Amino acid sequence: MIGLAGFFGLRALYPNDERLINQRLFALRDDVNSGATETFSSVARAAQIGTFFTEDVVVDLGQGTAPIVGRETLMGMAARLEPRTTAFRLELDDVGARLAPDGRTADVSLTVSFVLRTVSTGGESVDAREFSLGMTKDGVWRIARVTAVDTLK
Repeated sequence: MIGLAGFFGLRALYPNDERLINQRLFALRDDVNSGATETFSSVARAAQIGTFFTEDVVVDLGQGTAPIVGRETLMGMAARLEPRTTAFRLELDDVGARLAPDGRTADVSLTVSFVLRTVSTGGESVDAREFSLGMTKDGVWRIARVTAVDTLK
């Protein structure tokens, strides 16, 4: 019994990198879903969201869109779009991380769902897309690359 308690205690104190990656991604989801408040402006919220990305992050949303390059650009977009995104809720599903042998990089696959709440009908509509992420560890795990996966070929 003491050994089992010790195992879970050490696991809580020193979580593995897959768990740390999941925690970071779900913390990003929570920050995106929190929205601006009176004490937390859209600019401060965008800066908080920016902490989840590397300085030179590249976001490729797929065919017909130009890549979004850089944390500053991403933060600026988050601040400008914040009033329009409050109707949406971000959900993450099927998160799977594969660590590279160096232990400092990882590839992550996941499904991102944007859930639109319709006040007038009380219903929801869901737009789900598959993404591939490249993450790096510099003390904490950060997203360095986001690529939309074309699931229909």
